[in-house]
Amino acid sequence: MVMTRRKPRLTYRQVLENVRALPLAEQNRLRAELDKTRRVYIMRPTGSPAAIRRGRRLAAEIRKELEGKVTGTLEETMIRLRGRSWS
Repeated sequence: MVMTRRKPRLTYRQVLENVRALPLAEQNRLRAELDKTRRVYIMRPTGSPAAIRRGRRLAAEIRKELEGKVTGTLEETMIRLRGRSWS
């Protein structure tokens, strides 16, 4: 057996398999702990008629703003905005 000082690196798949082996209550507790450390929260839309109307209105504003502007692929846009090393 070879001992190294370097910590072993876990792959995403290994972590996912270990989390899935936990009971559902423990998974939920871990998810809540992770949510506390995040600064950005992504929430599922409510699906209410008001939310749908607001989403459509915002989409129309974005379309109007982008009208007439040169747009390309995401890759081209990011290179133009940040340079080639954006990713």
